[in-house]
Amino acid sequence: MGYKIEKAVENAGNEIKTAKRIAVQLPDGMKAKSAEVAELIKKQNKDSEIIVLGGSNFGGCDIRDKEAVSVGADLLLHFGHADFGVQEKIKTVYAEIQSDLDIEKIVTKAAKEIKEKKIGLVTTIQHINSLEKAKEILQKNGKEVFTAKPKGKAAKEGQLLGCDWSAGGVLKGEVDCYLYVGTGNFHPISLAVDTGKKVYVADPEFQQVRELTEFKKKLFAQRAAKIDKAKSAKKFGILLTTKPGQMRLKLAEKLKQEIESAGKEAEIIEFDNINPQILPNFKLDAYVNTACPRIPLDDVEAFDKPILSPPELEIVLGKRKWEEYKLDHF
Repeated sequence: MGYKIEKAVENAGNEIKTAKRIAVQLPDGMKAKSAEVAELIKKQNKDSEIIVLGGSNFGGCDIRDKEAVSVGADLLLHFGHADFGVQEKIKTVYAEIQSDLDIEKIVTKAAKEIKEKKIGLVTTIQHINSLEKAKEILQKNGKEVFTAKPKGKAAKEGQLLGCDWSAGGVLKGEVDCYLYVGTGNFHPISLAVDTGKKVYVADPEFQQVRELTEFKKKLFAQRAAKIDKAKSAKKFGILLTTKPGQMRLKLAEKLKQEIESAGKEAEIIEFDNINPQILPNFKLDAYVNTACPRIPLDDVEAFDKPILSPPELEIVLGKRKWEEYKLDHF
C-alpha cells in the first residue's frame, strides 16, 4: 500500500518555509521513507535542519512535542494522523497521509454483496478523501448512505479511530449495517461490538469484502476468558501512560481506590509505551489498562497476565454484569 507523502509535505509548505529546525515524527510504516521525507522538506526549505524522531507514533494521541522541544526544534511535523486535540508544547503540523489505493472496485463489490439497504459509511483518515466517492458508488447501487460527524476525538465526518467510533455509533438508529472502507479490523471491530449491528469491511489493499460477526465472537470469547481468570487476582497493576493524548491519571487513581476497597492490592505503574516485557518484574496477578483502549484487545497475547479495560475491571469486581459489557474509549 502506498501513500501520498509528497502531497502531505506540500500541504504543510507554509509552516515548513518559516521553520529553522524541524522535528519529523513518522509512524513505523513510514520510518523507512525518512530520507525521502527529508528531501521533500528540503525542497520547501533548503536551509532548514531536520531531525527525525525515533520514538513511537501510534496516533494523534502520541505527540512527541517534548522531544521536539528538547532537540531545539521550532516546528514538529507529525505524519499520518489528524489533530487529536492535544495541547502541544511546540508549533505542530499534522501531515495527514492519504492512501493511493483506488477504492472503486472494492466498494462496488461490497455494494453488490451487502443485502441491507441503509448503510452507515465510515473510514480512517487515510481514505477520508475517498469517502464521497464511496458514497456515490453505493447510492448508484440502490443503497441509502449515511455519514456523521464524530462526537469524540476523531476530527472529520465519517472518520473512525481505534478509540473513537462515534462517527458510526451516532447512526445506530438510522442504519441497517455499516461499511468500513479501509484495511484491517482494528478500527471497525469497535463499531461492531458497540452497536451490535453487522459491519462489513471493503479492504482496498487485499480487494476483499468481509463481515465481522465471527471475528467479534472470537473477541468476546477471548475477553470472557481473561475476565474470568482475573477474578482470582489479588495484586493488580494499573498501567498509566504519559503520552499527552492518552494519560488518564485521575482514572488510574479511581481504579486503585476501587480495587483496594474490594480488599485487593493495587499499584499504578507509569510508562511511555506500555511494555509487556518489563511487567513480569512486578510480580502482579493482573493488569488494568488506562492508556490506549485498544491495548487489551489487540496486544493481549503479549502480556503474561490478564490485561483488562476499566469496564472489564468492573465486571471482575462485581460492579457490572457481563451482559452489560462495553468497550473503553476516550
